[in-house]
Amino acid sequence: MPKRTAAARFFLKMVLISALTAAAASAQLERDRPAPPGEPPPPTAFTRLADAGTVKDHPGAQRVIVLDVAVNRVQENGVTYVDLYTLTKILTAEGVRDGSVLEWPYDPRSSFVEVAEVNVVRDGSRIPVDVSRVLDLPAPQAAIYWQDRVKVLQLPRLRVGDGVEVVAMRKGYNYALLADDEAETLPLRDARQTIRAADDDRYVPPMPGEYFDIVVMQADAPIVEKRYSLVLPASKRLISREYNGAVWSGTEYTDSTTTHTWWVENVPALPDEPRQPGEQDLAPKVVLSTAPSWQAKSKWFFDVNRGQFEVTHDIRAHVQQVLAEAGLTERSDPMRVAKALNHWVAQNIRYSGQTMGEGEGFTLHPSNVLFEYRSGVCKDIASMSVTLLRAAGLDAYPAMTMAGSRIEDIPADQFNHCVVAWEKSPGDFVMLDPTWVPFTNDIWSKLENEQQYVIGHPDGAALQEIRYSPPHESPLVVRNRAALREDGTLAGTLRLEAGGALDGRLRGLINGSPKRSLAAGIAALLGRACERVEIGAVQYRRPDDFTGDMWVEIAYELPRYALAVGDGYELRPAALAVVKDHGALFRAGSTDWAPARQTDILLYNTQRLDVREEIRLPRGWRLADQPSCPPVDETLASFAGGVEQKDGSLVITALAEVKRRQIPPDHYAGFRKAIAGLDEFAARPIRLGKGGK
Repeated sequence: MPKRTAAARFFLKMVLISALTAAAASAQLERDRPAPPGEPPPPTAFTRLADAGTVKDHPGAQRVIVLDVAVNRVQENGVTYVDLYTLTKILTAEGVRDGSVLEWPYDPRSSFVEVAEVNVVRDGSRIPVDVSRVLDLPAPQAAIYWQDRVKVLQLPRLRVGDGVEVVAMRKGYNYALLADDEAETLPLRDARQTIRAADDDRYVPPMPGEYFDIVVMQADAPIVEKRYSLVLPASKRLISREYNGAVWSGTEYTDSTTTHTWWVENVPALPDEPRQPGEQDLAPKVVLSTAPSWQAKSKWFFDVNRGQFEVTHDIRAHVQQVLAEAGLTERSDPMRVAKALNHWVAQNIRYSGQTMGEGEGFTLHPSNVLFEYRSGVCKDIASMSVTLLRAAGLDAYPAMTMAGSRIEDIPADQFNHCVVAWEKSPGDFVMLDPTWVPFTNDIWSKLENEQQYVIGHPDGAALQEIRYSPPHESPLVVRNRAALREDGTLAGTLRLEAGGALDGRLRGLINGSPKRSLAAGIAALLGRACERVEIGAVQYRRPDDFTGDMWVEIAYELPRYALAVGDGYELRPAALAVVKDHGALFRAGSTDWAPARQTDILLYNTQRLDVREEIRLPRGWRLADQPSCPPVDETLASFAGGVEQKDGSLVITALAEVKRRQIPPDHYAGFRKAIAGLDEFAARPIRLGKGGK
């Protein structure tokens, strides 16, 4: 048996004696478990690997998670010690490549990780990996620079069929998206000397004494068995619930502890489909919390941030200047005041998270610091907006939400984003999000509708939800007025107007291009209809003009757009070709949807696509036939299109609607039918002939 470090031997001993639950017993290394007389031997790492199968048993998988066990022991102050054991089997050459380096990301402000033992399991034996070679490195970072770390270990050359066995420990709080205070990185020392050091105050969770976690029971690889145990002091009560599928559970008691265990067996890998929601909305999961209610969470969030919104003399003077430039005063319509200040923050506070001392977690940074730095992450941008609104006499509070995912009705830390709540009148809140509305006319992005949120309020607030936004609130209106010449050239003006979620997308077409390359970008846009494109004048609302919704108007020519076919001509709807599969302008049309679907589609916003083309025909040209286009009117999506001749003009209309931001699988067929109807209409040639007056 290979020699182990004192830390590893101590860790194994601790795991061996932690037989409080079946899950804790599973975490021990199986070779150390004797079988009682008369009973079959318990599974070992070797038998588990053999029983886990090969790539034939797990088609498409590079690896299989054979056993994943976590035993979480919570102290009275909320600090948690976690014993971790994982056994993974490599199935393919790609798995060898991608599994050759182990990583343990962590945030030193909230947790510490110690790797006690790593083995490569091969041909009935263990090849120990020297864990003293674990490197503690700065984590790759972009836009947020908060000193996150990652521990990295290079494995010896793996083979298909190898097992990788890891024993590790973590200390801190299990689920906190952001940290609460600054901390230096600890040097790598003996595991228990470090883990049990007297610096536990650094790892007390944001709500002292409380415990929160979201346990996802499915992964991007098949799972043979996964267990999660939570050992709480008997004094702590737990609220928990399972979502998105079946999870086994059990509870045991001693005089001093309550142990909750959840586990799953033989779980397939998560599906991988275009535009699916995150794993927390798809995979079986357990959400758990010891916090008593959302109201308690709300009060805590208010209290921890109550001193961060000081209105200094400079800030007050700046508010007056912003309002004056907008033709407003503090006595103007409050909605116009809120909009002007929110847009100033959105346009002027750069998204770049810097370490600014205390407050990298749920504590927002002080506004006077942000006013000087002019940069920060969502909580900082929200903090600046709260302060400016208060300086203008408006009651504003920070709020937490989960952008792109739902918050379950358990008061756990299910947040990744900070926004603003303006209390227009007692109990009546208007939500603002300066982080998501740069170059957008709204004060709250309609990409965030139907999201849940909790406001940091002195009276305590319940979990609330942004209302549903119907398609007509996010329209893209396309109008093409053109003339067709005898040689088939189509010349005219294409006008795009957008509101709601599409307002910002359309502004992005202009704002996202340097002025010198704008013409090339517009040519590429119209090139979706015809490679032979000539761009004339391009007019538009300034992207930073928020007095109305965005519009762009393009003068163009498409030489030989109508092609001679037989004794007539053919063309396709030009404006529809420009927008129907553009990912920013009509997201639902930008994907080739498969015949069947397992998961939801997350589009973020509802939308209406309203296209009308009026094309003046040359004298003597006419619509040769009336294309048939049966409408599609499904529950969550619809499409209707038509072609007709009015006097001397060809009139093409198309109206598509996506009625929910998230499409569940049981409505996928109807959604796909509507999008297919749009595609078929856009692809069907319109035949023109000569004759008549």
